[in-house]
Amino acid sequence: MLFKIFHILFLAGLLSLAGCAKKVQTEIKEPVEETGPRLKLGKVTFTGNTVFTQGQLTGKMTSQRGQRFDDFTFQQDLRKLVYMYQKKGYLEAKFQNREQKVNLETQEIDYNLTISEGQLSAIGQIQFQGNSLYSDSVLLSLLKVKTGDALNLAAVKQTSSGIVALYAEKGYLYASVKDTIIKTEDSHVSDIVYRINEGSPVYIGLIRIAGNKGVSQKVIKREMNLSSGDLLIPSRVYQNQQRVYSLGLFTEVRFEMEGLAEKSDTVNLLLFVKEDKNNWYGFNFGYQQPDRVQLGLEWGSNNIFGNLQKITLKTDIGYGLGKTDGLHPYTNDYYLDYLEPYFLSLPLKASGSIYYKKQRDDASYWSPLSRLGGEAKVGKSITRIIQVYLGYKYEFLEETNNTTSDVFVSTTADNRDDMFNPTRGYNISARLDQAGSILGGSNDYRKSTGETAFFHNLGRSIILAWHAKASGIYTFNRVGPVPIQERLKLGGAMNLRGYAQDEISADTFSTVNMLVNGNLELRVPVYKMFGACLFVDAGNVWAGFESVKWKQYRGGTGLGLRFYTPIGPVRLDYAIKTEGRMKIYGGQIYINLGHAF
Repeated sequence: MLFKIFHILFLAGLLSLAGCAKKVQTEIKEPVEETGPRLKLGKVTFTGNTVFTQGQLTGKMTSQRGQRFDDFTFQQDLRKLVYMYQKKGYLEAKFQNREQKVNLETQEIDYNLTISEGQLSAIGQIQFQGNSLYSDSVLLSLLKVKTGDALNLAAVKQTSSGIVALYAEKGYLYASVKDTIIKTEDSHVSDIVYRINEGSPVYIGLIRIAGNKGVSQKVIKREMNLSSGDLLIPSRVYQNQQRVYSLGLFTEVRFEMEGLAEKSDTVNLLLFVKEDKNNWYGFNFGYQQPDRVQLGLEWGSNNIFGNLQKITLKTDIGYGLGKTDGLHPYTNDYYLDYLEPYFLSLPLKASGSIYYKKQRDDASYWSPLSRLGGEAKVGKSITRIIQVYLGYKYEFLEETNNTTSDVFVSTTADNRDDMFNPTRGYNISARLDQAGSILGGSNDYRKSTGETAFFHNLGRSIILAWHAKASGIYTFNRVGPVPIQERLKLGGAMNLRGYAQDEISADTFSTVNMLVNGNLELRVPVYKMFGACLFVDAGNVWAGFESVKWKQYRGGTGLGLRFYTPIGPVRLDYAIKTEGRMKIYGGQIYINLGHAF
C-alpha cells in the first residue's frame, strides 16, 4: 500500500517538473516584452509608400534607432505619419500591418510597417456661411485653397486662421471660423464649408502710459496715432509699439489690453515702457603706421530736456610721434552737436553743430591751421528710410581771416539692418553745396558728393560689402584755387588702405578737384566674436574734370582681423599698394574702432 502511494507521488513530481520545463521553454520562445528595460529600437522599414520616401518618413519620427524603445512614443509617431499623408490629401492613409522581430543578442526590435496610402482626395465646392462683412468672392480671392486642389488639411486650417486675421484687421477681434469637410458622392472629392461667426467690432477705450520716469508722456504720445473710440486693429497697435520703441529711449515697450479676455466691446490699452539710460559715454582709438595715433572721446544724452532733444560733446585727437622739420604733426577737433526732433512742434528735425578744428601737417604746409565754424540744418522724413535736409554752414579760418558761407541740401536713404554691424541693406547719400556769391564770405565754390554702400548676406554669416564715393568741387566768380580746408584727399584707414592719411591730393593751385573712391570687403566669421576680412580699395584725386581717368587709379589690398562688439568691430588691417611693384613688406598697419564703411 505504501509502495503504491510513493509511486503515485513520484509520477506527480515528474509531471510537475515536465510542466515547469515546458513553461520555461515557452517563455523563452515568446517575444521579449517591448517595454523591457534593455530593449532598443532597431531598423524601421516601410512598404507600400510612394508619396514619401523611407528617409522622409523616418526623419519625421521621434523614435530613433538605438534609443530605448517606448511603445507610446512609437504609436504617436505612427499617428504623426498618418497626419503627414492627410495634409497631402491622402485622407484614407493608414497602417495595414505592423510586423516586429526581436533580436535577443542585440536586444533590438525591428519593425516592418505596411502603409495603405489610399487615393488622393481633391477639393470640391467651397462655401461660406455667416459672412456679411466680406462677400464670398472676396473671401475666395484670399484663400490658400481652391476647387480642384489636393485636400490639404493644413492649408484648410491656415485659411480659417487667415479669415480670422482678416476680420481682426477690420476691428472684429472676436470673429471665429469653423471649417468642416463634407464627403460627396465621389469618395475622393470633398466639399469645404467655412462657418463664420463675425461677432461685433471692438473699440479702443482709455489709453494709459505707465513706466516712464524721465521721459515725458508728451514724447510718447507724439509717436502714437491711436485715439479713444477708434476701432481696435492689431496691426495699428503693433505699429505704434514699434514707433515708440524706435525712439531709442526704452529697453521694453509693450501693450496690455484690458477687457480682451472678457470679450468686451471696448478694450482699454495700457502702454508699459521701461526706460533705458539716457546718458552715455563713448571712445574710439586708432593707429596708423608708422607713428600716427588717434583718440576720440564723447559724451551724449538722448533726452536732455525730457522732450527727446539730443546733445553730444566730442573730441578727436590725432598725433604723429615722429617729427618732420622738427615738428610733430597733429589734429585737434572739438564738436558740440544738438538735435531737436520736432522743430517748432512740427514733424521736422532740426540740428546744429559748433566745431573748432586745429591741425598741423603736410596738408597745412606745416603751419597751424585753425577753423571755427558751425552748421545748422532742418529736414523731414519722407518715408521710413528717406530723409531730406536743407542747411547752412559758416566757417572762419583764423590764420588768414578767410570765411566760408555755404548753403546745402542733402538726402539719405538708409535701410541697413544694423547701424554698427550691417549684414544686409544699403546706405545712400547725396549732398550739394553752394558757397559765396550772394551768400558772402571769402570763397566761391560749388561742391557735390554722392556716396553709396551695399551689404549682402551670402549665408553662414558671410557678408559681401561694397562702397563707392564720388565728389567734385570747383571755384567760380573770384576764381582761385580750391580753399585749403575744402581740398579733396584720399588715403588712410577709412577710404584707401595701403596709403598714409590724406596722402593723395590734387595740385595745390588747382581750381577743380575730382575724387573717386571704391571699396570691396568680404567679411567672414572665424570664431564666436572674431572675424576676418579680405578687402580691395581703389581711387584717386584729379585736378580737373577732363583729367579723370580711371586707369590712373591708386589701389590697395589686404587682410584684416575683426573683434565684433555691439558698437562696431575693433579692426586690425594690413594693406599694401597694388599699383606698380607690390611689396608685401612695405604695407601699412591700421587699428581702428568701427568698419571703414
